[in-house]
Amino acid sequence: MAIDRSIRRSQTVSPFGVGGVYDIGAESFVAMDTTKWKVGGDPDIRLPRLEKLLRVDGFRSAPIAGEASFPGAIRAGQPLPYYRFPTWLFCPRCRSMIKWKLGMEEKGKPPRCANCAKKVNLVPMRFMAVCKAGHLMDVPWGRWAHFGSDKTEAQRRCRDHVLEFISDPNRGAGLQSLVVRCRKCAARNDLERLPHKDSLKPIFKCSGTHPWQSPDQAPACDQVPQVVQRGASNAYYPMVVSAIDIRAGSNSGNDLIETIKAHAKWPLVSGVYSMFDEHDSSSVKTMIQKSVDQMLSDGALINLGVTSDTIWKILQGSESGEGKEFGVDAYSDDLLLDEWKAFIEPPAPERNADFIAEIVDLESFGCDLAVHEMAAWKEFRKLIAQVTLARKLRVVRALKGFNRLEPELERLTPPTLGVRPGWLPATEIFGEGIFIALDLEELNAWEARLPPEHLKVMKKNRNLSSLGFLPEISPRFVLLHTLSHLLMRQLCFECGYSSSSLTERLYCDPAENMAGLLIYTASADSEGALGGLVREGLPDRLYGTFKSALFRATWCSNDPICSEMPQQGVQGLNKAACHACTLVAETSCDHANSLLDRSVVLGTFDKPSIGYFRKFAEKIGESLA
Repeated sequence: MAIDRSIRRSQTVSPFGVGGVYDIGAESFVAMDTTKWKVGGDPDIRLPRLEKLLRVDGFRSAPIAGEASFPGAIRAGQPLPYYRFPTWLFCPRCRSMIKWKLGMEEKGKPPRCANCAKKVNLVPMRFMAVCKAGHLMDVPWGRWAHFGSDKTEAQRRCRDHVLEFISDPNRGAGLQSLVVRCRKCAARNDLERLPHKDSLKPIFKCSGTHPWQSPDQAPACDQVPQVVQRGASNAYYPMVVSAIDIRAGSNSGNDLIETIKAHAKWPLVSGVYSMFDEHDSSSVKTMIQKSVDQMLSDGALINLGVTSDTIWKILQGSESGEGKEFGVDAYSDDLLLDEWKAFIEPPAPERNADFIAEIVDLESFGCDLAVHEMAAWKEFRKLIAQVTLARKLRVVRALKGFNRLEPELERLTPPTLGVRPGWLPATEIFGEGIFIALDLEELNAWEARLPPEHLKVMKKNRNLSSLGFLPEISPRFVLLHTLSHLLMRQLCFECGYSSSSLTERLYCDPAENMAGLLIYTASADSEGALGGLVREGLPDRLYGTFKSALFRATWCSNDPICSEMPQQGVQGLNKAACHACTLVAETSCDHANSLLDRSVVLGTFDKPSIGYFRKFAEKIGESLA
């Protein structure tokens, strides 16, 4: 019976994109680079504003492939290849270690021990070697077994390695009890020192390759490989960049450019223009003008304010490559800023079928509340400036590259392994969301009264942290991030989405007067757009969600320890935030579940005024009394 080896398309970007190790059942594979993908034609995913930022011509979704794509992909020529890794396997019965090779694969069957009569399935070794340059290798188990000052001359010279992976109960229960032994010469070494930083330095240099590459493809690498477990968080840091499709969502001139270039007669106009010769241009110019006039015969373009001069400027700008040179605004380099503007002033639905949003009328809702709720509602309205419901969103997530050991943005390994990509692997998600903007006047007043030393330890830890992708710490960001987590945790109960189906997007930039958050569905499957999340964004439901979320956050089951901790979490990058009260699924947070603090939302017992929503929480308590 053939075993099921499958992966969702969205997982081919993250967390099992190029270079990522994918454990499935008792097997383990690594995703090969995109040069091995069997794809052709034009990119199937387009988003101009993201293409501009990443400097590519488009994006591709992973090709649909069958089961054979996993171990036998190179030989079988499957469109989406995964390579078996680690290649060192062991038998859980006889403990023999085997260096697996591609020619040993049987379609649809896992590797099996040839020494055991009942063909026991082999298990991949738990450890692998990685370096900061992104390379991935097997641990040199043969060298490790024969390494050490206690080895005899015969053992050090042994070349016919016949290895076994055994457990010695007399040596305790840790790594010191796990031993790699050579059956030929009896040389042995335990795994206690293996995870140490420079454990391989005396015996092994970085190969400069990935498992599926041959040695002749290896560039010189001066990094010292380090040993990590297959599932370790530092074994793979994918750099994923995402953007919402607002191509016709804002009223920028860039939208007009896209509309004009998408017109059926644009290829004719631009083709004639390419013949333009400044030294003898009169006849060609006449031809161009006739083509432009034909294009303008479309009343839809005229309704958008397109004139002959507009088209001429776009043609000239296409030659120069700079949108601003022809008087039309280009997309900014800040993806979030463009999206913020689109949520603050949503476009008409007919302008973009993939971005349908509407502002919630909060004022009319307050009139229907009971008397005892009015005080709490008034405090709520002071703090919340706007709520926008995104009934339909299209989000493109692209894999820019990856790191190992440390997430260094300056040293990314691209999905093409060194070749400048013309395209990047990506996935598109269609979903829904709730956008919430805080009141800037109230926010500025709150920032002014927050003691500067409150986030001092967090800022210090951020500067010392290896998580270079994290943003700079500000009270505004920590507030928005924590509020987003509290709302996501509550929405899971209210709307029925699983915790991993929701994700966040933060809009925080004082220079641009940005202070808001978007919670949207992140799943690309049937949970993508059921309408349940938008329903929770209506005033009556959202008000109740805020009340419940803040009430739950008032007291954590780990309090008073959680609320009084000066630092906790990964590298001390959280204050009053733990798994019991604030943290969410790793796939739902873009910031590694870091930079969180409940106290900036609700205050503390000693300093209640530092909480942005403190007065609202107090009014909630009074209404319940």
